[in-house]
Amino acid sequence: MSELKNRLLILSEEIVAHSDRLDEIEFEEQSSERFEIFRKLRSVGDELLELSEQADPAPDDFAFAQFALGSVCALLGYHEKAEAAYDTALEHWPDHVGILNEATDVLVELGKFPKAKSFIQRSIKHGGETPDILYNLASVTAHMGDTAEARIILINTLAKFPHDAGCKALLQELDKASSAS
Repeated sequence: MSELKNRLLILSEEIVAHSDRLDEIEFEEQSSERFEIFRKLRSVGDELLELSEQADPAPDDFAFAQFALGSVCALLGYHEKAEAAYDTALEHWPDHVGILNEATDVLVELGKFPKAKSFIQRSIKHGGETPDILYNLASVTAHMGDTAEARIILINTLAKFPHDAGCKALLQELDKASSAS
């Protein structure tokens, strides 16, 4: 394994660890720890930019570096930069479910619902259906104004995954909204 690939794998593991820790402390008042994690993520991002310049734009290393950079930017709240990095990675790996799913979250944050929906549909095509991905599809569809289609997606999802609390809750929310109209 090349030194570059090895370093990218290490940085990827760091990103996952920092992301997991941010999830753990999301509702805690530990701003000093959050600040330290963000500092470390910025450092990882700087290194990924350098490694991207060293990587040949065609092989997997460049796409991997862009995917990781998208993850860092998303965690730091740089959604437009994250979108650009994910789009670059998808040029090399157009059917990579992990990139499609992470990019979807960023696109939702940016309010780019049609693009998010197309990414979810590609993810389903290549990675299959899960309650979470179908919930995301229904949510994005509802944000686009098509609550009837969103309800159908949720009803079909609950037929396959009857115990999914998230889909049940979203369906109830859409039902309440439509009855209030």
